[in-house]
Amino acid sequence: MRISQLIIRSAVLCTFAAAGAAHAQSANVTVRGLIVPPACSAQFVGGADLDWGTISHNLLNATTMTVLDKKTVTLQAQCDGGLTTHMAFWAVDPNASSALAGIRVPGTNNNNGEDSGRIFGLGMDPVTHQKLGNFTMIPTSSSYDGNANSTSYGTVKSTAHTETSFSTVDFNNNYGYLTGSDYTVLDTTNNPAVANTFTMALDVYPQLNKSSSITNAQEVPFSGTAQFYVRYF
Repeated sequence: MRISQLIIRSAVLCTFAAAGAAHAQSANVTVRGLIVPPACSAQFVGGADLDWGTISHNLLNATTMTVLDKKTVTLQAQCDGGLTTHMAFWAVDPNASSALAGIRVPGTNNNNGEDSGRIFGLGMDPVTHQKLGNFTMIPTSSSYDGNANSTSYGTVKSTAHTETSFSTVDFNNNYGYLTGSDYTVLDTTNNPAVANTFTMALDVYPQLNKSSSITNAQEVPFSGTAQFYVRYF
């Protein structure tokens, strides 16, 4: 934890004179100030409003989920005034009840899309009342103060979001973000990086329910959200 230093210098001269006064007079000087944590902010470089546009119902698989092409987002966290610190983040799904476990994302090595703990919801069909599908976010690379680490990142299961020790995970494992976990950028010694600016890139893969579960009688928008929270320690 960093504490900003606030220095206040003041000189006060008070002179009281009263003819014939039997007692000295008094007055108070109140000194006030506020020390605040350094400001750090997070954003998605290039934005995070991902749009797959119009998808014909005829293109949906009749018997299994249809995985859409990936899009990439990059989370960036930066602190003001040259502050260096550690950073960790986690994500929450406000549409978790609509998440439908599906099939493994092609080209990945693990349960991305299949594991209910690694998916986010896309809403419900207004006619069939079936779940529309899911999306998975797979970390692919990271950096700290411009130093790239495309080898590994750190993760820990967390509910309090106060942990400072993280397990090392190889980016090549292709694990999707795991619900209830904190992630961090590691330095080249596989310890949480101390830096001013951090980035982590994530590939986002949506997949849609089989065609028989989604109405073809009207347009059906799908939409999901991952709410990111960033902490500094």
